[in-house]
Amino acid sequence: MFIIKSLLRVVYQFVTRARIGSYKTKPRVNGFTLLSKKTHIGTNVNFNGFRVYGNGNVTIGDNFHSGSGCFIITQVHNYHGDSIPYDSSYLFKNVIIEDNVWFGMNVSVLSGCTIGEGAIIQAGSVIVTDIPKLSIAGGNPAKVFKYRDKEHYHNLKKLGKFH
Repeated sequence: MFIIKSLLRVVYQFVTRARIGSYKTKPRVNGFTLLSKKTHIGTNVNFNGFRVYGNGNVTIGDNFHSGSGCFIITQVHNYHGDSIPYDSSYLFKNVIIEDNVWFGMNVSVLSGCTIGEGAIIQAGSVIVTDIPKLSIAGGNPAKVFKYRDKEHYHNLKKLGKFH
């Protein structure tokens, strides 16, 4: 079983690195992950099963961790067009995930959102608006229900204590 998991990890990492736009350091990929050429990531990025859908830009900062089943959508049908419910064109909106963000399992991020530094997103959440830095958010739609201890966070960051 260990050999199979190790071989799968090698395949996941190869596919992810071949499809990604750019990275500062090679990501760690532990689950099936599909990124786009418009996805750009920082250092110490960890995917446990992650997908990017659409042709909008995605920027993921340093020290990002995701649970399995997470995805980002960066394009939507154009409902302002000349047909109902939408026309044949798409609207592209960027997604930005700042440094030190952690997603639980099955987090969905819709186009046009920014997730602030140090945020934690609860499993099963649907992000439809910006999430402030150092916040802990969850639900559908995701809402902030708590904030990290700012002093503790900045002390760990200063000491370089990254997982």
